[in-house]
Amino acid sequence: MAYESSIPFADIRDFREAEINGISALFTMCRLDSETLPADFHSCEVMGGRGSDFQWLVPLALANFSGTFVSRQPLLREGQAYAEIRRYGIYDATAFDEWSENNNS
Repeated sequence: MAYESSIPFADIRDFREAEINGISALFTMCRLDSETLPADFHSCEVMGGRGSDFQWLVPLALANFSGTFVSRQPLLREGQAYAEIRRYGIYDATAFDEWSENNNS
């Protein structure tokens, strides 16, 4: 499921290395079309709230969209509608291929 304004994964060039709730990930300020993700990758959108831009991980942020995390590990458990963001870090800009090679487990 995606918004009409979602960007295909291959067109996103502003990835940054990141960590979300202890999981290595990529972060982009773009709303990406999750149906265009490479095989074995997962994404969640960030929804802000309560004065924070990073409050919840959700499959699709209907309001207060703050960006998208992409990882090799699922960021939500099966059937889970959202997860609280307990800790995160956003670091240096990186290319997807470079990050993928260094985080292939």
